[in-house]
Amino acid sequence: MVKMGKKNVEKYGLLLFVLLSFEMQAQEKASVEKSIFGIQAGLVGIYVNNETKLSNTIALRSEAGLKTTNWGISNFYREKPIIPLVLTVEPRWYFNIKRLYAKGLRIENNAAMSLSLMIRHNAGWCMLLGKQPSNIEFIPTIAYRFNIGKHFNFEMGGGMGYQYAFTSIEEEKNYWAFNIVLRIGYVF
Repeated sequence: MVKMGKKNVEKYGLLLFVLLSFEMQAQEKASVEKSIFGIQAGLVGIYVNNETKLSNTIALRSEAGLKTTNWGISNFYREKPIIPLVLTVEPRWYFNIKRLYAKGLRIENNAAMSLSLMIRHNAGWCMLLGKQPSNIEFIPTIAYRFNIGKHFNFEMGGGMGYQYAFTSIEEEKNYWAFNIVLRIGYVF
């Protein structure tokens, strides 16, 4: 058995303390951003968004934008598109942000995979074009965002959920809702 003197214990204790403090700092850096503000444009809309940190892996995304709907193949030539104001609140869990950071990959601007519950209100009372009753959607979504340079990013993903329309027609109140995410964005 090796005997350790008081000086050896102090040296190894100091070394252990320094190593643990570096490890603790590394874990603190593997976190979502405190607050990010950006714009995104996709196949069906343009959005202004903000993500606020709730914990190291969870952020609350709030978003407002204009989304084109009613572009189905059967009614593409018959009806004009509908463009409502869209308001979204979405808690996001970035479940692999620590693993990406540990691999040395860039996680700035929350560039990671996320699971979320999107709560989206399509405001029929504020239409840029067309007429449609207001509705609310609850859509579990999985998405992945990665950085393109310092300020640009690309986000892709999707989900399927439930939609409730505020209409007097009983047959049109409840139906499936889909969320397809293909967006390019800029973070300020």
